[in-house]
Amino acid sequence: MYLSEIMKLIILNSGLGSRLKNLTKNNPKSLVQLDENQTIFSRAISILSKFNFNEVIITTGYLNNVLEDYAKKMFPNINFRFVHNPVYDKTNYIKSLDYIDSEFEEDIVLLHGDLVFSENVANKIINAKKTSVVIDSSIDIPKDDFKAKIDNNLVKYIGVDYFGNSAVACQPFYKLLAEDWKIWKNKIHEYCEKGKVDVYAENALNELTNEIQLNPLDIHGDLCSEVDTVEDLNNVKGIL
Repeated sequence: MYLSEIMKLIILNSGLGSRLKNLTKNNPKSLVQLDENQTIFSRAISILSKFNFNEVIITTGYLNNVLEDYAKKMFPNINFRFVHNPVYDKTNYIKSLDYIDSEFEEDIVLLHGDLVFSENVANKIINAKKTSVVIDSSIDIPKDDFKAKIDNNLVKYIGVDYFGNSAVACQPFYKLLAEDWKIWKNKIHEYCEKGKVDVYAENALNELTNEIQLNPLDIHGDLCSEVDTVEDLNNVKGIL
């Protein structure tokens, strides 16, 4: 196990994964195979289990029972808590996060369940001393995925629609100090109470960048990639 503080881990796994076509016909997105021995989920948990998490919270949606059964079978010694979003097909993951009703004293590591990443990236973001998010300044900014706006070495905006001069590729892999997570979580709940459930959780975060100092953690070309499409999957398989 790596040396690290005690934290909570939140992995978002409530999406439909429809862009992966037949690969998600009978499986949640995170159970897509990377090779004959590992799925996106099993690879992520195998890496993350080396760190000091006292609870692993998994949000679920599509085929939630399949994911829960798989997780318990593959990792019987991990303390999973599954939080199901029953309206996963009508909402974005902002609603899944709102279903996590606990208040935590520990810092939080939050990531999307379709991320494939290296152990080195995990080590850097998990052991960050400040609230941080993964960016990669070495690659072209993506057309359809998250970009971050950097201003005075802080992240001031995250979204798929930002293409300004200060835009860099951004991956939804966060280390959040407990007090910063509480501020973001409260804003998430405010959004959901107002019916704003079809937006990204980052829409709420973008209103808080004067309160939360969000630091960019640049991985300079190391592996950290979302698998949204068959093309993404093939690219990741090629790297692995």
